[in-house]
Amino acid sequence: MPALEGVDFDRIREAAAKLREPLEQSQSDTQARLLVVDDDEDNRQLLRRMLERQGYVVALAASGPECLELLERDRFDLVLLDVIMPGLSGFEVLSRVREHPDMRSVPVVVVSALGESSAAIRCLKMGAEDYLPKPFDPVLLKARIGASLEKKRLRDREAKYAHELESALMELHSAKDKLVVQEKLASLGALTAGIAHELKNPLNFITNFSSLSREIVQEIETELAQPKPDSTSVAESLRTLKENLDRVESHGRRADQIVRGMLLHTHGQPGPREPRDINALVEEALNLAYHGMRAQSPGFEVTIERRLAPGLPQIPVVSQDISRVLVNILDNSFYAVEEKRKSGIAGYAPSITAETRDAEGAVEIVVEDNGTGIPAGIDQKIFDPFFTTKPAGAGTGLGLSISYDIVRALGGVITCESEPGKFARFRVSLPKTVKS
Repeated sequence: MPALEGVDFDRIREAAAKLREPLEQSQSDTQARLLVVDDDEDNRQLLRRMLERQGYVVALAASGPECLELLERDRFDLVLLDVIMPGLSGFEVLSRVREHPDMRSVPVVVVSALGESSAAIRCLKMGAEDYLPKPFDPVLLKARIGASLEKKRLRDREAKYAHELESALMELHSAKDKLVVQEKLASLGALTAGIAHELKNPLNFITNFSSLSREIVQEIETELAQPKPDSTSVAESLRTLKENLDRVESHGRRADQIVRGMLLHTHGQPGPREPRDINALVEEALNLAYHGMRAQSPGFEVTIERRLAPGLPQIPVVSQDISRVLVNILDNSFYAVEEKRKSGIAGYAPSITAETRDAEGAVEIVVEDNGTGIPAGIDQKIFDPFFTTKPAGAGTGLGLSISYDIVRALGGVITCESEPGKFARFRVSLPKTVKS
């Protein structure tokens, strides 16, 4: 499919797999850069020596403002923040760090004396990663910092892969949108013969009635050239001429409707939702799909039985959308009966029944064929995007998926029943009124 050439499916699979696989440490703790914030010089130097012996790169800040300045200027993997400091306290520093879009992801481990446990708890509620009591225990210090850095690495890695997956999925959605357009153009191409046949009838009428009208005009001119024109004959000719012009106008409108529907189908623009005669839409779809199939398979023959309920109410639909749904269903039915005919079953006669019914609160359209049916076990998948039982190149697997979305958008339901090798029955139920 050309529309998928630019999609990096390997990247999609890789991003998804990375989210599932166990997260491993991507860098060693000794590569981490730490910022120690404490107003006490002895505490700062003590922490620096202990952390550097453990292999960390350490920077120092003697106050809250200096801490914020360093965080804005440089990148740190973790901040060790003293709670009780003069001027800008640890609470205020933590609050500003969590509010800043570029700093909020940096883990903060608060440092508090044994008698300041309530302050540490308050910091944890404000978003601190962990806390360390004074005096410092080297084993506990290493364990708490290691755990905090590991959690940060996991969060960073998950965020990175989530971003990659989101980007890849956006590409996939874009590819699907292109394929939908491609499917619409492909179906339009397949229906060219049907559309040409539908246009041929009104154009023939227009040509014939125009020719007759020209003859009538000549008769009127001849009559009026007489010394005593027959007013009765002239009036009769004018009446016939008017009737011919009415017919020309009617068939011209019909041709215009066909062309406008074709253009809407091509451009993918939604049409208006207007009350329409469902029986007329079914007839139109039958003609389009049948002649389209005949163009692909010149020897194609099928018996079409129409059971169209008389007096059905007009219901609000988007005409070209419903026509598209019906043509998609009929295309599948014609394909199924033709494939079964090709299998050489003795006495087999391809047939399709198109039926409309007045159901409670809805109008139903039922299309049934005696073709190959749907293989067991996949009847629940036929409305899934890209799913098809046709051989490569015979279909994109989007026709029924698009039909499902169209019917659902109109508040209706589309279902399928089948018995493999015997029949397939599609049922479309459309509400009589628009649901608010």
